Amino acid sequence: MFLAARQAQDIVEEIGAIVKQNINMMDEQGVIIASTDKNRVGSFHEAAKRIIDEELSELYVTAEAAKKAVPPMRAGINLPIEYQHHIVGVIGVTGDYEQVIGFGQIVKKMTEILIREREREDEKRLDLRVISRFLEDWVLGAGILRPTLLEERGRQLGIDITRPRRVMVVSMDDVEDYIDSLPGQELIENIENAVLEIIHRIPAALVLRNAARQILLLPEEDDDKLMALAKELRKMVHERFGQSLRVGIDGLSRNMHEAYGQADRAWRIAANKEDKIVLFSRLDLGMFLQEISTQTKFDYLHKIFHAYTVEERKPVMEVLRAYFEADGSLTKASEMLFIHKNTLQYKLHRIAQLTGYDIRKPREAAVFAMALMFFDETQRGKDVGIEK
Repeated sequence: MFLAARQAQDIVEEIGAIVKQNINMMDEQGVIIASTDKNRVGSFHEAAKRIIDEELSELYVTAEAAKKAVPPMRAGINLPIEYQHHIVGVIGVTGDYEQVIGFGQIVKKMTEILIREREREDEKRLDLRVISRFLEDWVLGAGILRPTLLEERGRQLGIDITRPRRVMVVSMDDVEDYIDSLPGQELIENIENAVLEIIHRIPAALVLRNAARQILLLPEEDDDKLMALAKELRKMVHERFGQSLRVGIDGLSRNMHEAYGQADRAWRIAANKEDKIVLFSRLDLGMFLQEISTQTKFDYLHKIFHAYTVEERKPVMEVLRAYFEADGSLTKASEMLFIHKNTLQYKLHRIAQLTGYDIRKPREAAVFAMALMFFDETQRGKDVGIEK
């Protein structure tokens, strides 16, 4: 157990600038891993090796002894760095004993504190990895296949998986534009940390990071309170970072895996919403259709209306629109189109012949209802270059 070379170098340079003395830090083998004289990094330090082998509390190297050492050393105090009652390294400060012993003790204590902090950070990171793996199994993966084992694992981690929860998926909008650059990743991390500041105020809330998104597992609340939280998060991200946050909220499912699936779908649909917040429970068919690609919509239209040219489809769509708006009443639909009822009958019969689907049959009417929605969307998009 010891400090990383970069951390060690930061320590010796900072303390060296204060005490105006050369400082070395040696590892368990007596090799210099950091020094204010960088030319000495990698060199063997005989005094450090003696402290480690003989478990000395300190070793002062006089100017005379320093000259005789192989390789040469400098006069100064050397003190052991201890962790859990073991010597894990040595700190050395050049200069006369009375001049540097105090500084040496300070550097020794500082280094030992940093080692303990690093150990705590390592333990914390390990705990977070264990919790993250558990949440992945619970929310995303195979853990649902072994619920008894999953419940026991959760109990060991202090997580009650039987507690009713809601799921919210959040991320920067257009997050894909940021993940491939270092500044973008730093921005994502800063936003996620800011989100955590708010979420950690909620008792028993859990957070799983997944593909530059955060999956929030929140104590059960009604839709209005979750919408309020989503708006609070969006406002904070906009004010602090000038970015838009996208939010998907589940549909109040008791099954965690299913709830995540709902929140994930709502998050994807939110990309096309102005306020970037979608509640799964408030989705309608039109919103679900937003997940379908433009090309797929054109392909569907071509499949149904392959007998018509692109120009011929528009008047056909107007006939279908009138029929649906009239709730299937031929009289009302013909009046809306300013044509005779028999003419409308003929047009509907012709459409059935050319498409293979009859709008007058309830089971086949859905084919045209979806086609009409696709047609309207493609017309709004003016993406005629994709049309067949």
